[in-house]
Amino acid sequence: MNSHPDFEKKELALSSTPYVYLPVNFPAFVVEVSHREDIDGDLLQQALERTLQRMPYLKDTLVEENGAIWYAKNPLPMEAAHTSRLRRVGGSETNYHMLDLTWDGNKTWFSMFHGFCDGKGIDTFLESVLYHYYCLKDKKEYAPNGIRTSESEMTEAEYLDPLSHAYEVPADYTMPEKKEQPVPYHIPECSPTDNPEIKAYGLRLDSDELMGFVRENKTSPSVALSMLVGEAILHIHPEADAPIFVNIPISLRRMLGCEETFKNCSSRVVLPISGTPMDALPFAERASALRGMLKQQMDPNRQKSVYNRLRLMYSKRMTEAVSYEEEIKKPAGFYQTSHDTFYIDYIGSLRSVSYLDQIADVRFLCPPTGGSTMHINVIECNGRFSLEALSRSDLSVYAEAIRETAKDHGLNIQTEAEKHFTLPLTAWREGSVK
Repeated sequence: MNSHPDFEKKELALSSTPYVYLPVNFPAFVVEVSHREDIDGDLLQQALERTLQRMPYLKDTLVEENGAIWYAKNPLPMEAAHTSRLRRVGGSETNYHMLDLTWDGNKTWFSMFHGFCDGKGIDTFLESVLYHYYCLKDKKEYAPNGIRTSESEMTEAEYLDPLSHAYEVPADYTMPEKKEQPVPYHIPECSPTDNPEIKAYGLRLDSDELMGFVRENKTSPSVALSMLVGEAILHIHPEADAPIFVNIPISLRRMLGCEETFKNCSSRVVLPISGTPMDALPFAERASALRGMLKQQMDPNRQKSVYNRLRLMYSKRMTEAVSYEEEIKKPAGFYQTSHDTFYIDYIGSLRSVSYLDQIADVRFLCPPTGGSTMHINVIECNGRFSLEALSRSDLSVYAEAIRETAKDHGLNIQTEAEKHFTLPLTAWREGSVK
């Protein structure tokens, strides 16, 4: 490992534990923003500097000491680099920053190491940069609508670690009995591969159209979309001999009282899309029932209990660790959990600000969770939902099947040409292990 400057430690990176102890390097997560005009690099750098002045903790890095991982102050400059090549975050190329901003032509790329923050965390970063950029470019102060700007004051809550304290749970609360999950159906076209190239299948849908469909079926967007994907899978494989499950990541910020943090604060729910007695119900009744199951799994007391257990487990691991090399040989945590059949990450919407019409598209690019599955990211921007189906396998038949299934339900989904991309491995270990 390469050496690096001595950074001043701050606090244990407890919420980073599932990522920093992975036995292999982890690919970067990237948000790609397409603008309607080419980027002015000087203004973008100024926007970045204003963002970091308001949120200096976004410049932090991670360091290792005696097997434990700490957040640490990083005084080195952060640069908005002019390049179409994604850089390896966390190492010398990015001055050991765990977030990175690059640009070329009309595109900007916001990269992150998931051990540093999660999707909501990088949203905080990119929304602030975009806000300051368009204020500078258009020479006007837009109403920020909740985006953190120099006009608002920083609070400790912004960098609170969700695993740093215990959560109050009623003494009489009992966690639901953990039931063994049946082996889920695996999409046979998704085969394990070492090929780093990721295929992306873009699907686009009008926001009002989807939300009308959601309200009509008394459900939520993630459940409605999951059901459409499940039907598409069964259309292609009617012989499927195992239940189809969807994994849906959820942010726990509100229920844990950590609304402002940028750090990892998430869990997931697992819903059976097929293979239960609900299969006999009409679509709307199943949609409503699955939403009920989702809400049950999001019970605040349930999630607080889980986080209390994780706090004790991760604290023990970090405080008792003596060798990082030994720690990464141990199980990393939730990455040992199967993520089949498919994965839908409902990322939500960018905050509505007047300059959003100058942004043509937003794509969240990440490695397919579990390596050999179908991973769908969902983002809303400018009145339409963008669904990005990601896989390391050829799943073009599924993109078409999802479109046809949506059409059967009166929804008009547009498909885009297949795209390909690769994500650089993060270099944070170069910046954390001396």
